[in-house]
Amino acid sequence: MNNPETCPECGAPKSGWLEGNCPTCLVRLGAPALLGRAVRDEPAVRERAGIVRALGDYELLEEIARGGMGVVYRARQVSLNRLVAVKVMLTPQSSADARRFRREAEVAASLSHPNIISIYDVGEHAGQPYFSMELIEGHTLAELTRDQPLPARRAAQLLEAVAGAV
Repeated sequence: MNNPETCPECGAPKSGWLEGNCPTCLVRLGAPALLGRAVRDEPAVRERAGIVRALGDYELLEEIARGGMGVVYRARQVSLNRLVAVKVMLTPQSSADARRFRREAEVAASLSHPNIISIYDVGEHAGQPYFSMELIEGHTLAELTRDQPLPARRAAQLLEAVAGAV
């Protein structure tokens, strides 16, 4: 028998923050292989799994990063038809978490430097805090150094760029 407080697809607890959708299934949007299907291409699967694909003016396409407070998605801003990154806070534990998340966006938006991403929008959709920002394609420092250290000149160039931003 299904418990109305758990997701019928995966059994995880439902969240009131996501209009009754399961945070685990929302995360699966960024990792469709977990469902064994290309979720973003199959609306019936998304609907059955309770996955939220739209967040306000944004269509979430895939997960690209994960941090301590949320998940970052590659997304399309529908009204401007442009690709952006959207950071979504999943299941805040307290109102202090939501304030800290918003403060992160405000601080980032107050910065102006070529090596710091631009914040476009801060919002909430159905109680779900999020902010959108410039999407930067490329590799993380961890990816660049995974197999071997960077050559000295390249490491110095990256350090100079980071130091300039700081």
